Amino acid sequence: MLKERLKSKLIFIAVIILIMALALSILTFAGCKSNNPKAASGISESSGTIAEVSESSSETNKNASAEITGKTSDEQIQDPIEVTDGMGNKITLEKPARRIIVFSPSILEIFEGLNAMDTVAEIDTWSVQNNEPLAKGYKGAGDANGINFETVAKINPDLVIVVGSNYASDSSNEFTKLSDLGYKIYMSSSTSLEGTYTEIKNIGKIIGKAEEGKILSENLRKQVEEIYGKIKNLPEKNNPKVFYMVWSDPIMSAGKNTFVNELIEKAGGINIVAEDGLADWPEYSIERLISNNPDIIIAPISMAADPDVILKDTKFATINAVINKRVYSIPDNPISRPNQNVIKGLTMMSMAIHPEIFGEFELIE
Repeated sequence: MLKERLKSKLIFIAVIILIMALALSILTFAGCKSNNPKAASGISESSGTIAEVSESSSETNKNASAEITGKTSDEQIQDPIEVTDGMGNKITLEKPARRIIVFSPSILEIFEGLNAMDTVAEIDTWSVQNNEPLAKGYKGAGDANGINFETVAKINPDLVIVVGSNYASDSSNEFTKLSDLGYKIYMSSSTSLEGTYTEIKNIGKIIGKAEEGKILSENLRKQVEEIYGKIKNLPEKNNPKVFYMVWSDPIMSAGKNTFVNELIEKAGGINIVAEDGLADWPEYSIERLISNNPDIIIAPISMAADPDVILKDTKFATINAVINKRVYSIPDNPISRPNQNVIKGLTMMSMAIHPEIFGEFELIE
């Protein structure tokens, strides 16, 4: 009997000790939990902040979505890019072009102006052979004399940009063959300042830099209008007659429907060839030139690197521009290439035509 009571007492004491130990364990755990904010929030030490977890979760969802669709989040929500090229063709791209072959030196300068040369995979061979400033590092994929189809295929471009005048429906035309092979073609063709503004914006859209293209285009428009604003209200008698000499033997010039004619007009001159009703790039007889007697002759440097080439040519000796030594040589590119650099050509023309307003003529590189 005594043994049974002793046994019961020992069991009771053991149970009490067990209960106390369990209670102490629970209190200790609770204390540790309450002293650790991260533990209280259910986030482990290594899991970061709540914001970080949220970002991580969001990124995980994006990645999962990208794995399913094959596109990034930005590409999923982006609308197709639509532009109308210089020949009136609508071009649609699902996303900004990243591998582009540019067969147009003029358009290549727009890429440079948009800080987007990294999207140009290859350029025309003519630019490479003539050591164009932007041609460094390129090998050339052909030009109007022939396309290197192997190079094009290797690059597999998102877009090919060509000069519209080089593109024909004739199946033997190699630029046409590019389209037949399934490559997306943008045809550049601008013979006016308005067309140039549009072309710059189009290139911006094509490469995903629509805002930058708009800014570059509008800045050019503003600069052109600033120059034109200084001469547009001048009496016509104050506007000198201008002859742009593309070549001297035979004599060739620029008439209506040309970029050069518009620049002459914006600079406050009267293009005697356009006044004669001639368009494009006609030959112009020496008899006609002497009869119309221009006050100013402007020539591209490729024709007359030095004005003396014209000043010392006896067949021009009786023309007012020669008599008064108002003959100027201007770099070819900013006069003939419709892009943002045309402002340099217009500025030089303005100084040549109206030095009393724009200052004495000087070359602008």
